[in-house]
Amino acid sequence: MRNALLALVLAATGLLVPSAHASPSPVPVIYDSDLDVDDASTLAYLCVQHQEKRIDLRAVTVTHNGFGTPGRARQHAISVLEQCGLPGVPVAEGSDTGVHPAPASTVRDMEEVLTGALGDAGRTPPPSDRTAAQLISQTLAQARGKVSVLVTGPLSNLAKAVPPGSPLARKVAVAHVMGGAVHVPGNLFGEALPGFDNSQELNIWLDPPSARRAFGTVPVRLTPLDATNHVLITQAYVDRVGAEGTTPSARLVHSIMTQPIMRDGIALQYFYWWDALAAVWAFDNDGVVSDVRRTPIVVVQQGEQSGRTAPWPWGDRLTVAFDADPARFEQVFLDGLNGK
Repeated sequence: MRNALLALVLAATGLLVPSAHASPSPVPVIYDSDLDVDDASTLAYLCVQHQEKRIDLRAVTVTHNGFGTPGRARQHAISVLEQCGLPGVPVAEGSDTGVHPAPASTVRDMEEVLTGALGDAGRTPPPSDRTAAQLISQTLAQARGKVSVLVTGPLSNLAKAVPPGSPLARKVAVAHVMGGAVHVPGNLFGEALPGFDNSQELNIWLDPPSARRAFGTVPVRLTPLDATNHVLITQAYVDRVGAEGTTPSARLVHSIMTQPIMRDGIALQYFYWWDALAAVWAFDNDGVVSDVRRTPIVVVQQGEQSGRTAPWPWGDRLTVAFDADPARFEQVFLDGLNGK
């Protein structure tokens, strides 16, 4: 009784130190992407992080100008949330087009993979009552504190929701962005290559003006190809996820990565855990990402380097990751999918 009374007095005076075992509040999160295969896998991972109370996933938004098919991308996001146990999270889609169109053949491939993995062919969601930008801005405005934003597609929705000078910029704790190529070549391919020198990463290349505006408006932690080039998707790891995965989220990631188009691309070493690495660094790094530096970055707007993220002394100062441990990533990502 005496100890209990003492605790009450200390709490009332603000002198009570929280227990070392007290759980911190989950991080409020908005997830914005173009919802292709690695975005869908990342969303499955975020569902478990929410269920384990490591994050508070408050909104999911998708763009129309990346590798997801307009309309279908929103349905795929809804399908992932339903199958992973979070059907109540609001989902909205963007309507703006980007500067450079994504290769149409790859957009078709991503749609085939996700429809096959999610089994949602023929499903069409009812129209959203808000655009993606409106959902982002409303979620920020309604939050009592700051919100972390994870962006793994073009930055169109974030740039529209939080324009330069907006008071909502102060509500963004940090924007975790998968994008850019700082000291390594880009990853343009197919129909995207003509007219460009391949110094660009695809997410930034899709909408360079939005990337420039976002980088100059909110705090950014950038996961560029410099880091993601270390986390190749391998068939051995996909098989491990299938053998050791214990949650609907893990099984869904395995289903995505074992679709025929993905199996062929993985064998040819086309695919990396681009977006998943950004999410792991954002919410569960545990030694996965290293060589992190504050780096001034400018987004080139015109010419054959349009969309390049170039180091430049007068650029926006971003926190940039340049390295990652592939074995550590695989363990942390699998543990995250399994809720460990």
